[in-house]
Amino acid sequence: MSYNYYAPPMREPKPRHPLDYRMALTASLLSGLSRGECCALVGVGSSGKSRFMLHLTRPETVQYHLGDDAFAHFFVMVDCNAWLERSPWAAYESVAYSLVSALQGVENPIIQNVRPRLENAYDAIVRERDIAFRYLTNAFDELMRGTRLKFTLCFDEFDYVMAEFDAQLFRNLRALRNRFKYQLTYLVTTRYPLPHQRPPDRRAEVEEFYELFVDNSFAIGPYDLKDAESMIKELEARLNFPLRHETRNMLIDICGGHPGLMRSAFNLLETLKEQPTLPKRMGELLINEQMTWKECQRIWESLIAAERAALKRLASGRSTAQDEPILAQLKAKGLVVEKQGQGLRVFSLIVQEFAKQQPD
Repeated sequence: MSYNYYAPPMREPKPRHPLDYRMALTASLLSGLSRGECCALVGVGSSGKSRFMLHLTRPETVQYHLGDDAFAHFFVMVDCNAWLERSPWAAYESVAYSLVSALQGVENPIIQNVRPRLENAYDAIVRERDIAFRYLTNAFDELMRGTRLKFTLCFDEFDYVMAEFDAQLFRNLRALRNRFKYQLTYLVTTRYPLPHQRPPDRRAEVEEFYELFVDNSFAIGPYDLKDAESMIKELEARLNFPLRHETRNMLIDICGGHPGLMRSAFNLLETLKEQPTLPKRMGELLINEQMTWKECQRIWESLIAAERAALKRLASGRSTAQDEPILAQLKAKGLVVEKQGQGLRVFSLIVQEFAKQQPD
């Protein structure tokens, strides 16, 4: 019996990542979700959160990491950027639509038996906005009644939702989770840790929701060497521009393994038809350059004010003891690294120079 008997069809990144892509992070997240815990994936701009989410929810990836436990675990992608309006109803409509869409064509007999009622529930959600959440709750009741099925709702690009939506949405999402505890989990991707998207005076009203993620927030940092090499070789093949071994290694090192930076740096080298073999020349090409600077700006804008200030002081060699907690935070995100004999430093020379030049 094939795995697809159980798993919904999912959108997949192209080209696919190997099953051991971001191995440790994938294993930690899937293990937590399988135990019935809600998880948050936090990453700076261009760190590959959306592509990683697609990889994480591929049926083959889930089975690779969870084995037989994967067979009754369904992942439903909910793209927050596609919501029809900025209201709680739009969230319920999107969850229901994504759920019905994800389960189309699934051969699991439980799903096949329930699917017509799910479609009716979706129609009711569209038609009767005032009680849409009640219909959504009923839909999950239909799915989970008397079964061991597990569902993870994967909310991609969740920052603006956390920042702008009425607190009632988060109270209802927490209520839905409480009703189906351990069978229903949430996975959110954000640039900022929850609940920093909301002003301080509005965080208490969503505390019951964001406390779901406090013990299970994971940073998606730069690639390790294996994944970085795989990405560069993919770019080489796609653009027919193979790099010398030493050039490839220097590119990965100067970019610190950050996917967006590596892509921009590679595109620049390909445009210039340059193959630097000396670190000085690589730095001359990639530091203070518009294409890589844009990626640095995305990273910078993904940090809270205290993180920016601490990163600038580290880049400038002016860190103090008061920076230690923030630098530990940045280290967990992969933006600060510790080199033997060098202490803490910014993960990329390009980002280091960018940080130095930012105003206080």
